[in-house]
Amino acid sequence: MTSQHPYSEFDLVAAPVFVLEFNKDGAPVYAAFNKYGLKKSGRPLSDYLGKTAQEVYAQAYGRTAYAHHCAARDTGIAMSYQLDLPVGGITRNIRTTLYPDIDETGKVTRLVGCSTDLSVERNAVEAKVQFDTLAAEMEQFVALAAHDLRAPMRQISAIADLLREDITDRTASNLELLDALNKIAAKTMNLVTDVLQHVEIAAVGNTETVFSFPALCFDICDTLDPNKLHNVTTASATLRADRTVLQIALCNMIENTLKHGNRARLNIRIDVREGPAGMIEVVLTDDGNGFSSDALSVMNHSRFRAESGYGLFAVKRLISARGGTLVAQNLPNGTGAIVRFTLPGRYVGGSLKADDQARPGAEQPRTGNSGHRHSA
Repeated sequence: MTSQHPYSEFDLVAAPVFVLEFNKDGAPVYAAFNKYGLKKSGRPLSDYLGKTAQEVYAQAYGRTAYAHHCAARDTGIAMSYQLDLPVGGITRNIRTTLYPDIDETGKVTRLVGCSTDLSVERNAVEAKVQFDTLAAEMEQFVALAAHDLRAPMRQISAIADLLREDITDRTASNLELLDALNKIAAKTMNLVTDVLQHVEIAAVGNTETVFSFPALCFDICDTLDPNKLHNVTTASATLRADRTVLQIALCNMIENTLKHGNRARLNIRIDVREGPAGMIEVVLTDDGNGFSSDALSVMNHSRFRAESGYGLFAVKRLISARGGTLVAQNLPNGTGAIVRFTLPGRYVGGSLKADDQARPGAEQPRTGNSGHRHSA
């Protein structure tokens, strides 16, 4: 196409553009093809000019494209179609839109076509499907392996107990070896449990329900702290969200606080507020010893650390997969920690200025002010 060609302006378009005019028999033939399209096709302009699509493209490609060209000519209606076309020696998925040019009498005088290569998008979708399938298979394999590991670990622990009962040489060194064996078995069982929990969390779906936020928090605390050794307060709110996902996230965070807080009586505060559009933000504050550097690395940077366990890593994945965020930080001078995370959801009742609700049966915290409950 030269600069004198009537369709030279199409050379300025960074997409394949072509023009179809009608020969003496009324067949749509190529009258122009812009430079971008020619470069992508790897063919000279002479391969197109004066030819129909079925003459340019062999077999079903050309027949299907030609049928669409004729349909646009006959109806005078813009239309789009997708084809797998051989472009530059590679079969690519192309979406083409045809725009009829109609004169004053209502007659279609030509067709202008514009094409888009969908191969990258389709390949990305196929790659994601393959990745998701492989990831699911790997998680199933890990779950099966973890289940299989439980039995030998229990046997090791049982054998250690039997040896302790039957051993005749009860020297300190022998007893220390048996203690070490029991500790290894217990630690391995905890690791196996974490792996299974990780797989279960990854498989959680999406189901929204309406529920009481304080009731959810206190149910979790009653399970993790049945003797009510720790003080817990929450915001008063009724939410519409995925209760299961929120429960998993909160349960993991609260359990981590109780396990590593290293205080006889912890004060734990769980607030909820409206986050970005369509999201809720949960803020959990405690006065324990704070997070380890490995745990902070997992939550803030998604960097897996075996030392932090699989639980935090799984919760990070769970929240991120739903478009949420998770940030954690330690308070100054070892005075506690704050965790903030967001999940899809919204308020359906309660108030951001509602009074704190203390956990029934637990001592009311001495710190905190209901007027500032949502600024933690």
